[in-house]
Amino acid sequence: MDLENKFSYHFLEGLTLTEDGILTQGNEQIYIPPKELGVLIVLLESAGHVVLKDMIIESVWKNIIVSDESLTRCIYSLRCIFEKIGYDRCIETIYRKGYRFSGQVFKTKINEDNTSDYSIAIFPFTTSLNTLDPLILNQELVQNISDKKIDGLYTYPMAATNFCNDHISQNSFLRRFKPDYFVTGRINQNNAVKTLYIELIDAKNLFLIASNHLPVDELHNTSQFIIDNILQTVHNPERSVRLAKPDQGYKNHYLSDELLAGKKELYEFTPESIYRAMAIFDGLQNKSDIQTLKIECYCLLAECHMSLALHGKYELELAAQKALELLHYVSDITNVDGKILAIMGLITGLSGQAKVSHILFEQAKIHTTDIASLYYYRALVNFHNERIEEARICIDKSLQLEPRRRKAVVIKECVDMYVPNPLKSNMKLYYKETSSESHRVIIDNILKLKQLTRICMR
Repeated sequence: MDLENKFSYHFLEGLTLTEDGILTQGNEQIYIPPKELGVLIVLLESAGHVVLKDMIIESVWKNIIVSDESLTRCIYSLRCIFEKIGYDRCIETIYRKGYRFSGQVFKTKINEDNTSDYSIAIFPFTTSLNTLDPLILNQELVQNISDKKIDGLYTYPMAATNFCNDHISQNSFLRRFKPDYFVTGRINQNNAVKTLYIELIDAKNLFLIASNHLPVDELHNTSQFIIDNILQTVHNPERSVRLAKPDQGYKNHYLSDELLAGKKELYEFTPESIYRAMAIFDGLQNKSDIQTLKIECYCLLAECHMSLALHGKYELELAAQKALELLHYVSDITNVDGKILAIMGLITGLSGQAKVSHILFEQAKIHTTDIASLYYYRALVNFHNERIEEARICIDKSLQLEPRRRKAVVIKECVDMYVPNPLKSNMKLYYKETSSESHRVIIDNILKLKQLTRICMR
């Protein structure tokens, strides 16, 4: 029979059958010969229904005259193959009629380079929580995206991705089915709050398009976040990492690892680690011609300058000017970027432009992909303006989303040093003494920001 080369078949037990006759379960692969494959495809196309013997023979052997014994041998061979991998009794014999495939199977699309459509795979989320089944969240997210019926967007069903729970199985899926995008996720819990951290990744270049933290009970927002970022990438090619050369996929993967290493240094939030982060980001923006990577590096360099100022290593006004120079550069190559808006909100907020800062933060909230950093920036601005309770709320939200970022931990400790003053009625708050010299330096430098004149936004 003529096989459609755009589709594959997936079974709930983690089995996958592709048009080349390869039946896969985990790392095990079994080759199904052409005639047996033809018989199996006919049965799968009518799964759950009886297929007459004559119909199978006509579809597979076409005009060649064969006896029932040829079909019987193929059925026997198929049963042996499925029994070998523990999937027995899936092909039933219906007396004097034919055969029926009784297992549950899903037919899915294999993406091709020459199609104008785009596809997405949602890989199983990971979690260390015993009280939550991540596959339930996966199923709901897949359903939410499918229900939105976005033109041209194909979502792989859970039957295709259910068992892609490690790098080996995920990479195997990407090689064989070639989706345009894929999503990975991690479920965390901080106190009683459960959050889902997701990453939307360009499958062709293995490059991060967007990431976000959202409550696990707001999957409708998660699905909309994924769709919005896909549509922005599709309709605004300059945002897409597909501007990179086709042979740069692995190189971009390593550059992403370097970017992650730089972020870890920045999040460690010591003067020494921030200097190391600056060296990494500066080197990265010279290595890559991918706009999204260069923009992120410049924004992170701007944050590094402001962070060093908080540690007393830079004059605050000079740090703000250097940060603005970096942002002016990237603003020439992109119109709206959440990272730029967020860091500009931080700089203007720390330079006394409260209204401008608020507007920038509100716009950043719409476009940013790093909500934890946005809350962190807002906490710093609120701290600077002595809105201590608002600063505490923001830094707590940042830590709920990313509890391991030491920079947020340090700022929370600084914020928590502010307590009600029981002695002076005209002063609502004061900060208590601390044995940590670094915390005292940061607090003093935040207070010194009051002395900065307004910085002109050229």
